Amino acid sequence: MPRTKCKFNPPLLAPPPATRRDELLSPSRIYTITLGIQPQRELPLDTTALTAFDVFAGLAGGIGLFLLGMHMLTEGLKLAAGRALEGLLERGTATPARGLGAGMTMTALVQSSTAVTVASIGFVNTGLLSLQNAMWVIFGSNVGTTLNAWLVAALGFSFKIDAFALPFVGIGAVLMLAGRTVRQRALGQALAGFGVLFLGIDVLKDTFSGFGAAMNLQDHIAPGFTGWLILVGIGTLLTVLMQASGAVIAIIITAAQGGLMSVEAACAMVIGTNIGTTSTAILSALGATSNARRLAATHVMFNLATGAVAILLQPVLIGLLGLLREWFEQPATPAVMIAMFHTAFNLLGVLLMVPLARPLLRLLTGHFRSREEEIARPRHLDAPSLAVPDLALRALRLELGRTQSFAVTALTAATRVPPDEPWIERQASALDALAPAISDYVRKLSAMRLPPALVEALAHSLRALQYQESAVSAVRQACALATTLGAPPGAELEPIAVAFRQATGALAASADAARDDFSAAAVAVRLEETELRYQAFKEALLLEGAHARLDIRAMQDWLRLASLERRAIEQVAKAARMLAVLDGDLTPQQAAAADEHSDTNGTT
Repeated sequence: MPRTKCKFNPPLLAPPPATRRDELLSPSRIYTITLGIQPQRELPLDTTALTAFDVFAGLAGGIGLFLLGMHMLTEGLKLAAGRALEGLLERGTATPARGLGAGMTMTALVQSSTAVTVASIGFVNTGLLSLQNAMWVIFGSNVGTTLNAWLVAALGFSFKIDAFALPFVGIGAVLMLAGRTVRQRALGQALAGFGVLFLGIDVLKDTFSGFGAAMNLQDHIAPGFTGWLILVGIGTLLTVLMQASGAVIAIIITAAQGGLMSVEAACAMVIGTNIGTTSTAILSALGATSNARRLAATHVMFNLATGAVAILLQPVLIGLLGLLREWFEQPATPAVMIAMFHTAFNLLGVLLMVPLARPLLRLLTGHFRSREEEIARPRHLDAPSLAVPDLALRALRLELGRTQSFAVTALTAATRVPPDEPWIERQASALDALAPAISDYVRKLSAMRLPPALVEALAHSLRALQYQESAVSAVRQACALATTLGAPPGAELEPIAVAFRQATGALAASADAARDDFSAAAVAVRLEETELRYQAFKEALLLEGAHARLDIRAMQDWLRLASLERRAIEQVAKAARMLAVLDGDLTPQQAAAADEHSDTNGTT
C-alpha cells in the first residue's frame, strides 16, 4: 500500500500527545498521519526558544491573573463571611492557643494574611482586642498563609489546570451575575477568583517551562550562604513591591518546578516573602495607637526571627523534610518540598514564640509610647517615697493635682461647639491610665502603720480621685450627646446656652489645682454662678417645649445634656474641695458642709 502524507489543521484532528512546552512554542503544527504503516520520516519538534516579549507577556499575564484571582477570592470570602470574622476575632482570642487558632483559621478562610493582620491592628487600635491576644493572632496568620503554597503545590501541578479551573470561573460568574443575595454573589466572586488564580498559575508554568529551556537561573546565583541571603532579599523586595506574598510564592514554586532554580534557592526566596509581608503591617500602623504600633512591631520581630532561624537551619530542615517525604512515600517534587519548608519554618517560629511571647510583650510595652501614655505615667509616685509616709502623701497630692488638670481640661473642651471630642478622649484616657497607679500607691501606703490623720488624708485622696473619674465619665456622655444635637435651636436659647457654657469654663479654670490662685472659696463662687446659669437654661428649655417652639423629644435631649454637664461641674468642684482639704485650706467639716449645701440645692 502506498504511503500517504496528509496535512490537517489541529482543530480538525487532535494532535498526538505533546508536552505543554511544545504546545506553547509551536501552536500550529503540521502532523503526519500515517495510514496503515509508519511514515518515511517524522517532522522534528519546534524547539525555538521564547523571545523576550514572550517571557515578559507570560510573566505579566500570569502574575496579573494570579493577583486578580487572589483579590476576587479574598474579597468574595470576606464579604460572604460577613461579620463572622470580626466575631471570631472578638470571641475566639481569649487565650494564646485560641488566638493562634483564630489567626490560622481566618487566614485560611480569606486566603490573605494581610487582611487578618490589618484587621487585627484595627481591632487593637480601637481597643476591641488586647495586644497580648492579638500577638497570637498574628503568629497564627503566618501559619495559615502557608495553605496558599499547598494549594499551588497540590493543585497547580497535579491536574490539567485549565480543565480544573475553568468550571470554577464559569460557575462563579453565573453566581456573581444571577445570585439573588449579596452572600451568593460574593460566593460566586470567590469561586471565579479561585479559578482565575489557577489560570494564572497555568500561564506562569508554561512561561517558566519555555524560559527554562533557554537558561538556568541557578547559574546566576552566588554560591553558599551569601547567595541565600541575596535570594532572601529578592523575595522580600518582590513581596514589598507586589504586596502579595501568595503571588510571589506561586512564582517561586512554578519557577522551581520548571527547573529554573534549585529547591534550596526557592526556599531562601520563600523566607524573604515572609519578611516582605511586614511592610503591610508597618504601613497599617502609621498614625495608629501605641498598641497598634506595638502589634506591627511584633509582626516584624516574629518574621525577622523566624526568617533568621530558617536561613540558618535551611539545610537541616530540607534534609529532615526529605526524610519525612520518603517516610510517607511522597514524590520528591520541588513544589511539595517548598510548601513543606514554608509550613515547617513558620511552625518553628510559633514554637520559638511560646517562651518568648511574655518577654517580647514586656519589651514592647516599654516602647512606642504615645504622648498620652507618657503623660499618663506617674511622675511623683515612687517606691522610695513610701518609706516616709508624709513624703508619700505629698507625692500623692501632686499626682492628684495632675488628674484634676485632666478632668478640668476635659470639662473645658466640652463647652466648645461642637465639643472637642478627640481632646476630651485624650484627657479622659490619660486619667483612666493614671488612676490605677494612684489606687495601687494608696493601697501600698495604707498597708503601713499610719497615724489617724494620714489615714483620713488617704480617704480624702481616694474620694478626690473618685470625683475626678465621675466628672470625666459625665463629660464623655455629654460629648457624645452634644455631637448629635449641634447648636441650640431658636434665637432665644442661644445666649442663655452661651452664658451657661461660659460659666462652666470659668468654674473649670478655678478648679484647676495647678493654678497659683487655686482656692476652695473661688471654686464655691464659680459653682454658685454656674448653678444659676444652669437653672436659667433649664427654665428656657421648658418654656420652649411648653409653647411648642421646641419638639418635646429634642427638649428632653437638651435637658439631659445640661444635666450631664452640671454633674460634671459638680464632681469637679467636689474634687477641688478634697484637694483643698489635703492642702489644709479647708477642713473636712467645711468640705462636708459644702457638699451638703450643694446637695440641698440639687446640684448632685
